[in-house]
Amino acid sequence: MPHSTLTVGNVEITILHDAEVALPCSRTFPDVPPEAWTPYLKRYPDAYTKTASGDDSLRVHFECYLVRSQGRTLLVDTGLGSANSNPNVVANIGGGVDGVLLKELEAAGGQAGDIDTVFLTHLHPDHVGWNVSRIDGKNESPTFPNARYVAHEDDWAAYETPRDSEIFGYDWWLQTVSPLHRLGVLDLIDGETELTGELTVTPTPGHTPGSMSLIINSGGEKAFIMGDVFHGPAQVTETDWVFHYDMDPEIAGATRRKMLDRAESETAAIAICHHSGFGRVIRESGKRYWQAL
Repeated sequence: MPHSTLTVGNVEITILHDAEVALPCSRTFPDVPPEAWTPYLKRYPDAYTKTASGDDSLRVHFECYLVRSQGRTLLVDTGLGSANSNPNVVANIGGGVDGVLLKELEAAGGQAGDIDTVFLTHLHPDHVGWNVSRIDGKNESPTFPNARYVAHEDDWAAYETPRDSEIFGYDWWLQTVSPLHRLGVLDLIDGETELTGELTVTPTPGHTPGSMSLIINSGGEKAFIMGDVFHGPAQVTETDWVFHYDMDPEIAGATRRKMLDRAESETAAIAICHHSGFGRVIRESGKRYWQAL
């Protein structure tokens, strides 16, 4: 897949495409009636597809972001993973197809050892898949050996229990997240945190308690990498639509509106981890919409 790179002031952001699946709209947004999707299927044809059974479905991208700022090299999220790094998730979400993050990173001119910070927007299984590598299922090690992994302490508290398998129906935590603590590479943060003079982490809760976004502010330009604050472009307009895995739908909706207000007022580019490419917020007939850059 061709790389898409956005320059924000002195910061370079490159999309790394790990994988893609089609998930029925009726499954991902169970409370939204089928007819409500009609204008968005027409407006954003690249964001949707049909399954073999004819169901309208989201084209769910598992995107990661390579960010270069002030001599630092960061990776935002680690995607779906592989049958070695995240087997249950690859089998259940990815249909048995491995992600290609490491190949994408190499094609973008990077290596795993170049990454000094892995910023995890939240700790859901499809955002942590390449955290850890193994040989024959053993000898776990950080996939990005020179990096500190950064996550929010509220997500750690929420998922460091058997509840992870209750929510998703399979385990991923013991394979992808808890090893980071044992290996001594995990930093848990709480609240707004500066990573470089151009990059700041800000809490954007609702999808999970500890969901966070990355704010890029450089040379008078801004961009927001917002993890799962949004699940596709329709939610830029329909902020009250509830995604199936939003842990607190009311807070998630409030966060969407807050971040849209901010993106609009600050003329910021935005990136949504499950939708390909960069965009911005525009207004038409009193409503806000996603517009691709």
